[in-house]
Amino acid sequence: MHTRIRKAREALGYTRERFAELLDVSVSYMAEVERGRTGISVKMLIKICNVLGLSADYILFGHDRDEDGLLLEQIHRIDSKYIPLLNKLIAELLSLSAQEED
Repeated sequence: MHTRIRKAREALGYTRERFAELLDVSVSYMAEVERGRTGISVKMLIKICNVLGLSADYILFGHDRDEDGLLLEQIHRIDSKYIPLLNKLIAELLSLSAQEED
C-alpha cells in the first residue's frame, strides 16, 4: 500500500510536502505512511484516494492494473470544465508522437 501511495504521488508531481498539505497532515506523518511504518485510518484513505484520483481498492490491494487503467480512472475524475483542455493536450501529444515516428 505505501509503495503505491508514494508512486502515485510522484506520478502526479506532488512533493511529499505538497501532498501532506493537501491531506492536512504533517510531512513526517506522510513520510511514515509512505515508508510503511504507520497505518492510516479509513478517513485518511478516503482523503488519499480523492487527492490521488485512485480507488481504495487499488491503494489497499494493488490489483494488477496497467497504467492505462489508472490513467482512465484519473481522467474520469477530472472536472468536466477541463475536458476541452485535456482534449487539446491529447491532440498535441498525438501530433508530437506522430512527428517523432516520421
